[in-house]
Amino acid sequence: MSRSEKNPLVVALYLPQFYETEYNNKWWEKGYTEWVACKRAKPLYEGHNQPRVPLHNNYYDLSVKENIRWQMNLAKEYGIDGFAIYQYYSCGSKLLEVPVEMIRDDPTLDLPFYLYWANESWRKTWFGQDHTVVWEQRYGTEKDWRIQFEYCLTYFKDQRYIKVDGKPVYAIYNPWAVPKLESFLSLWDQWAQEAGLPGIYFVKTIGRHDADTKGRFSATITREPNYTFAHDEKLLEKINRVARSRVIDFVNRKFLLPRGKGIVMTKASYDRIWERILNRQNQDSTTILGCFCDWDNSPRKSYNSIIMQGTTAQKFKGYFKQLFRKAQDIGSPMIVINAWNEWAEGAYMEPDEKNGYAFLEAVKEAKETG
Repeated sequence: MSRSEKNPLVVALYLPQFYETEYNNKWWEKGYTEWVACKRAKPLYEGHNQPRVPLHNNYYDLSVKENIRWQMNLAKEYGIDGFAIYQYYSCGSKLLEVPVEMIRDDPTLDLPFYLYWANESWRKTWFGQDHTVVWEQRYGTEKDWRIQFEYCLTYFKDQRYIKVDGKPVYAIYNPWAVPKLESFLSLWDQWAQEAGLPGIYFVKTIGRHDADTKGRFSATITREPNYTFAHDEKLLEKINRVARSRVIDFVNRKFLLPRGKGIVMTKASYDRIWERILNRQNQDSTTILGCFCDWDNSPRKSYNSIIMQGTTAQKFKGYFKQLFRKAQDIGSPMIVINAWNEWAEGAYMEPDEKNGYAFLEAVKEAKETG
């Protein structure tokens, strides 16, 4: 699938961790999926919207193809043009690959998509555990790069795969971590051309460790709200946040958590984050605009979390309309929403018991009214 020249594609980040796997059973507990963290979440203060419950208790299993079909049909109905599916790949080792491989192998699952390489090691940092690495992100040699490329090529050549100027989109979560990055990108581009493609449309995620420059990449993406936390805080705000965080962390660990209580680490303003997203300058046709519907990662991190304040679907609709117009004005190829189904981070478009379909309806209306 390719975007039109007039309107950007609206793509949602897609998390495949909603089915039982042997390694999650081993690392966490029998039957562990993302839903386990969601169900265990508790309100940390009066009015805290936890636990989040999917509409009609639809705790789906993504190893079941019809559940993926339901997601895709729902996305199409409300104007989501595709999914950016997280890929976990390390020198031939794959995690959470079942949903995306089912999509690849069944053309009737017809929502466009692209791969978003989440290239980082998995650690036991959730739920207050230690920093033990349970799955290491490795990059290997040129031979390993070629094997990874050939695996991805089975997706790139698919008619449903999202392309820009004929080039398949391949986003990298931590580009700074890839050794010999320039060689990696150059060789993949060369191999793509040898395979009959015009090249790869590489997308660079701007994170805490990255300069806000495109470099060898075709485009950058401002993944939100992470980008704003990393790059748009004023110095005094950052100093206050870090100092407050360290004091609260000490008090929680030393005095409160042993007694089953705690202080919430950080509350962030929904309106302030969106204001900075919309007012950001120096963006052009090589910028993929990122946004978010909501954010609350307390199901994963409990008191050591960031919880958005003031979120409503009505606000999201107004902000998203403005962002859609901005994307049109600068010629951005797409907007990426965080996320379709990051339930344990409070970032999801799927319907829930509190808001129903309101966030999806906001996207549909924004696109229809232009």
